[in-house]
Amino acid sequence: MPFYNRKPINLSIVFLNRCYWPDSEATGQLLTELCEFLAPRWDVSAVVGQPNWDTEKEGFVRSGFQERNGVKIHRLLHSNLPKGQRFARIRNLISFTLAVRKWGKQFAQQVRSKKFASTPLLVCETDPFLLPLVVGPLARKTKSRVVYYLQDIYPDVAVAVGFSKNNFFIRMLRARLKIEYLNADAIIVLDEDMKNRLVGWGLPAERMKIVPNWMDCSVVKPIKENNLFRVENQFDDRFAVMHSGNMGMTQRLDVLVDAMKLMAESRATLILVGNGAKRASVEERASGLENVKFLNYQPRERLSESLSAADLHVVSMDQAITGCLAPSKLYGILASGTPVLAIVPKGNAVWRLVEQEKLGWTVEPGDTAGIVKAIQEAASLDRNALSEIGQRGRVLAERAFDKRICCEAFESVIRQVTSA
Repeated sequence: MPFYNRKPINLSIVFLNRCYWPDSEATGQLLTELCEFLAPRWDVSAVVGQPNWDTEKEGFVRSGFQERNGVKIHRLLHSNLPKGQRFARIRNLISFTLAVRKWGKQFAQQVRSKKFASTPLLVCETDPFLLPLVVGPLARKTKSRVVYYLQDIYPDVAVAVGFSKNNFFIRMLRARLKIEYLNADAIIVLDEDMKNRLVGWGLPAERMKIVPNWMDCSVVKPIKENNLFRVENQFDDRFAVMHSGNMGMTQRLDVLVDAMKLMAESRATLILVGNGAKRASVEERASGLENVKFLNYQPRERLSESLSAADLHVVSMDQAITGCLAPSKLYGILASGTPVLAIVPKGNAVWRLVEQEKLGWTVEPGDTAGIVKAIQEAASLDRNALSEIGQRGRVLAERAFDKRICCEAFESVIRQVTSA
């Protein structure tokens, strides 16, 4: 049963997730910002793994302990093979899970020897999704509170993208994860769709709290005039359609490339910024297309320039993954003051937000003709009309999806759990 009867005294919070600084992936950046936001209030530790793309190597300790911006970082060694192959991905996630299990033995000894002023709160994310199967028993063994912070819902994602069938093993894994989630003090999800999916698992709605991902609106600001990123990458005279972020199994960028094949004579250019397991195959599909450009992840200090460089930003999700995850790239797009092209299942959370707030265009996944039509409509608008759409997004980001607002919402959940 959850541990509701203790009040926070010099609270220690331990976050567990493979991805963290200096990783460029969104989940790593978000967790880093959250930990550093909470560090002035409580004793915050992050038990993390090896980054996929280390773009900031200064001061990076690959294994062991270091402290950065008030956060105690415990970095574990594990397999870190390239993610493009299925075997490599599976080996990486199992390897990190086992490394956390080994760390957990040391943690349990520290709790027994009263190294902590009070029993710590464990906050477990889902990279990899097997972590709750290790963290849940550890919480019970040490009588720690536990909060699951779900950036995605596995094994449902794996089934949705065809990585696995919904076989006996998958059903057993889902049932095992359900048990751990039922034992949690709280479950934090990103939007209403994720909450509804877990209700479909049989989890009580009242146990779940919604805290969306965010963007620091003081870091990312609109730079639409004299944008150096456009000039340096030679698309300043084009209508720039951009996808910025992970190029993985759930984005369906192949359909976006197919749309550009039909627009070879237009002034639209597709800019794909980032990396991921599917980048190589997308590059192969775009081979020979002059209106498709690939760029690497950009340094954080250039996010305002790179995100603002787009005339139209793409948010894409596979049809089957509604409720499995939420595209965090949306909030940076809104902060940059850029209209949105949401290629998402009709009626899902992103679709509803774009339609209700008039943030851009919505198209269902796989609708190549609809994508072409939306890009052509956007390209036909004058600069003032595009700017008006983008400004609505900026205002919404400041009001609902700024880092301070969302981190305070997360903090509120922690206070409820530790003082209930």
